[in-house]
Amino acid sequence: MTADRSVPRVRRKWGEPSIVRPHDLLRRYLPDMVAPRRCVVVWNSRVVESVRRRVRARRILGTREIYAVPPRARSVGIASPGGIGAPGTISHCEELVASGTRDLVGVGYAGGLSPDLRPGDVVVCDGAVRDEGTSHHYAPPGVRASPSASLSRWLRSELRAAGIPFRVGASWTTDAPYRETAVELRHFRARGVLTVDMEASALFVFGRVRRCRTAAAFVVSDVLSEDGWEPKFHDIRPRLVEVATAVVRALTTTD
Repeated sequence: MTADRSVPRVRRKWGEPSIVRPHDLLRRYLPDMVAPRRCVVVWNSRVVESVRRRVRARRILGTREIYAVPPRARSVGIASPGGIGAPGTISHCEELVASGTRDLVGVGYAGGLSPDLRPGDVVVCDGAVRDEGTSHHYAPPGVRASPSASLSRWLRSELRAAGIPFRVGASWTTDAPYRETAVELRHFRARGVLTVDMEASALFVFGRVRRCRTAAAFVVSDVLSEDGWEPKFHDIRPRLVEVATAVVRALTTTD
C-alpha cells in the first residue's frame, strides 16, 4: 500500500455523517443518562475523587463517571474520561454532549515549556497546536484550536475571584509524551507556546464542530528543558484539586 502521511487518510471526510454515533450507544446501553448542562472535565481520577468529596457531588446512576454537584445537580457536574489523552476524552465528551452538556471546562496537568514556569503554576489555555490525531478527524488542518471566547473569559474571571494567579497562553497538544524532543521544545518555545498537554486542541476543535462551549486551565506538573525533565505530578496534586474545586464551585453560582 502506498505510504500516506496525511491524517485522516481519506480527505474531505469532515462533512460526511458518522456510522458510529453516541446517541446509538446511549440508547442501547445508557438509556437513562442525562448529563449536567455544564461539566468540568478532570483527567486524574484521584483528583476527581478529592473534588467530589469537597463539593459533595454524587455519581449519576447509569452514567460513566459523571458526578452531579448540588445544589444545581441538573446543571453542574464533574466528568472523568477515565484517563488522559485526546481519543478517550473526546469519546467521553461526545456522550456528554449527546446527553445534554453544552459547556465543557477541562482542568488538568500540563508540562511547562517556558523557562519561567514552575510546577504548580496555572495556565489558562487560549489556543492549542494540533499535534494530535483526534481533532483531524473532526475538522481540516486549517481550523484553529481555540476555546470559546466567552467561557474562557468566565474561567479567567473566576480564577481571579478565587485568588488563584495564572498566566494565559497556548499549549502544544501531542499524543506522544515520550517522543517530545528538544527540537520541538525550542520550536514551540520560540513561538510563545507555554505548555504541552494531551487534550486541549482536540477539546477545542470538538467544541467548534459540536457547537458547545469549551475552555481549559492547566496546572504545570513537570518542566521540560534541553537538560532533561523535572516531573512533580504528586507534589502539585493539591494545587490541581484546588483549581478544579474552584471551577466547580464557580459554576454552581453562575447562571
